[in-house]
Amino acid sequence: MPAEGAGVPGQATPHLGAALSDIEQALPRFARWMYRTVSSELGQRVLDAGAGLGTHTELLLEDGRSVVALESDAGFVEHLRRRFQGNPRVSVYHGDLARPGGLADFAQVDSALCLNVLEHIEDDVRALTNLRERVRPGGTLAVLVPAHRWLYNNLDRAIGHHRRYSRARFLEVLEAGGWSVERCFYFNVFAIPGWFVSGSLLRRTNPGRDLTRLYDFLIPVLSRVESALFRGRLGMSLVAICRRADPATAADRS
Repeated sequence: MPAEGAGVPGQATPHLGAALSDIEQALPRFARWMYRTVSSELGQRVLDAGAGLGTHTELLLEDGRSVVALESDAGFVEHLRRRFQGNPRVSVYHGDLARPGGLADFAQVDSALCLNVLEHIEDDVRALTNLRERVRPGGTLAVLVPAHRWLYNNLDRAIGHHRRYSRARFLEVLEAGGWSVERCFYFNVFAIPGWFVSGSLLRRTNPGRDLTRLYDFLIPVLSRVESALFRGRLGMSLVAICRRADPATAADRS
C-alpha cells in the first residue's frame, strides 16, 4: 500500500521531509507505474512540480526530456542540485507553487508534471494558476491527487494532506486554475483497502516500510490486473490530463 505525497512543495518540517523521503525511496516500481500512466502526454521540456528527491526527474531524463525541477523544501533542493549537478538537461529551482507572486522566472515549458502535490497546498487554485503561467500556450499538465473524501484519515494527516478530492471538486479547481481537462480517470485501486484499514480502522500514522515494500514488489502484477479490469473507473487517486486554457483569438473564432 503506497503512501501518497512524495515531493511536496511548501516548507516541510524535518519530520515530514524525512517521512516523504522514506516513502519515495521505498516505492520505485510504483513511481515508475505512476509516471508511465501519464508520460505519453508530456512534451519535450517538462516542469517537475514538487520534484522531491528527483525520482520523476530521473524518469523524464530517461525518456530524453529536459527538466525544470521545482521544489521548495530546502533539503530536497540541495539533494536535487547534488544529484543532477553537471547535467545540462536539468535546472533546479527553489520555489513554492502557492507563491502569490508566481513561480521563478524560468522559460516556459511544454508540460508540467504534478503528482501527489496539490493535496499538500492550502491554495490549490493558486498553485494551478502559477503552473499555467509557466507552461506555454497549448501546453499540457498531468496531475494526480488522492481521491475520495471518505478515505481521509490519520495517514493523510501525518503526511501533510489538506484534503482528498472528489471528482467534481478536482475538475472544479482545475478549471478555476486555467486548465481545460481532456481526460480524468481513477488510478491505483488495490491500495484502497490497505489505506482504509491502516489509517481509519487501526488509526496508524505510518503504513510501515515492510507493507510499502511488499506493495511495490507486487506492482507489475497489480498494474496489469487494474488495467484489464478497472480501466480508470475506480482507484485511490484521480488523474487528469489537461491543456492550458487560453481565450480564443479573433483568428480562432473566424
